[in-house]
Amino acid sequence: MIFPKKVYLIGIGGVGMGALAGLFKASGVEVSGSEKGSIYPPMSILLDELGISYSTNFNPENIRAFSPDLVVVGNVARFDNPEVKFVLENKIPYLSLPEALYGFFIGCKKSLVVVGTHGKTTTSALLAYVLERLGEDPTFFIGGLRSDNLRNFCFGQGKFIVLEGDEYDSAFFDKRPKFVHYAPFGAILTSVEFDHADIYADFSALKETFKHFISLICPKGFLSYAADEKEVIELARFYPGEKISYGEQGDLKLIKREPLQNPPGQRITFSFHGLEDEFFLPLIGEHNALNALGVWALLLKLGFKPEKLKKAFADFPGTKRRQEILLEKPITIIDDFAHHPTAVEVTIKAVKETWPGRRLIAVFEPRTNTSRRKIFQKDYARVLSLADAVYLKVPADLEKVPAEERLDLKKLAQEISYLGISVSVSSDYSGLLQVLKEEVRPDDVVLFMSNASFGNVPEELVKFCLKNLIS
Repeated sequence: MIFPKKVYLIGIGGVGMGALAGLFKASGVEVSGSEKGSIYPPMSILLDELGISYSTNFNPENIRAFSPDLVVVGNVARFDNPEVKFVLENKIPYLSLPEALYGFFIGCKKSLVVVGTHGKTTTSALLAYVLERLGEDPTFFIGGLRSDNLRNFCFGQGKFIVLEGDEYDSAFFDKRPKFVHYAPFGAILTSVEFDHADIYADFSALKETFKHFISLICPKGFLSYAADEKEVIELARFYPGEKISYGEQGDLKLIKREPLQNPPGQRITFSFHGLEDEFFLPLIGEHNALNALGVWALLLKLGFKPEKLKKAFADFPGTKRRQEILLEKPITIIDDFAHHPTAVEVTIKAVKETWPGRRLIAVFEPRTNTSRRKIFQKDYARVLSLADAVYLKVPADLEKVPAEERLDLKKLAQEISYLGISVSVSSDYSGLLQVLKEEVRPDDVVLFMSNASFGNVPEELVKFCLKNLIS
């Protein structure tokens, strides 16, 4: 495809759409867009830094005034969106986000795609960072901002493009998952569990989607996959090309981990073809050790040498809102994206093993379409009770979920309480912040878990602790 001169993005405030806007801008295209209502940090900051103007309403006049050659329609926009109607009525060329990625940025590059229910953002960010450190100058598109440069995209000149492969639908006119557009040469499959209940009728439907993705991997490429998960192993069998497994039962075998506090991270020992080796990873938890081994496995298949990999892995800065440490003393405050029960569980376990013996306060907001439903009601009670105290925030738009499908926060609190754990439910952010201010004390560890910004409560709690707590 020939690059357009002007691109307009409907739904520019999303993490993925913002990254795509950045890629277009970096390639010399004039970019604008719109969002319904205000855009909040970090994406508002990113768009401002890139010099990309946007409107905070969906209005056909926005497009008329900008006069784009191409419109990218985000999956937040439906058929009845006034800007979408204008595009269709005036026959303006339009694409979905993944179609635009494929047409303008994947091209003839070697596409390396990270897919799975959990760990996609951290794994793809680590893969892109290591390739950068190895001098490969990759293009990348991921779902979280890297902590060092606050970017989740790069328009590189090298032969690789790293993509976080999303199984969510592409657009109102294309209900296929985004990752089917990404033409994978190599891939990492981290995990497969039921999620996105608003898109997939059941687990079988979701597994078929991943099976389809596996069939798209280049036969001359590579697949790196988690060896300790039954569903992943079954899916990996459908790939006829070269593959390498990782985990306690993998080709790349996890032998042991040594959690470290200063700096937070872990030393990972593994074996491959009977030979032991080790490296330091500045991320905590077994799940991140496995994510790192998945990256290591793919890079080995691509021909990179272990000694060079070690140096790059040790310097990884991490990504925003993935076990991001906002404050270390007088208490430790951590912000994380976890929302699926498995992600909540492994995150709590990672924090407890890294800071053993300290009181762990888990603050959880079930905001996703799946987590607001009662599908995981009992699972949430089980995993949240691993903490020493639990604070639940009632998510926005909970009432939009049919009553018979809705997660019952009151019942969840009762179930956690029955397990002997102190629990509280807050209906708004100001109330949550107030009870946390009254509760926290020096040496606590407070873990926030939500797929949204938590109304800036984590940042406000940091300010309070710095001013009022003495360690």
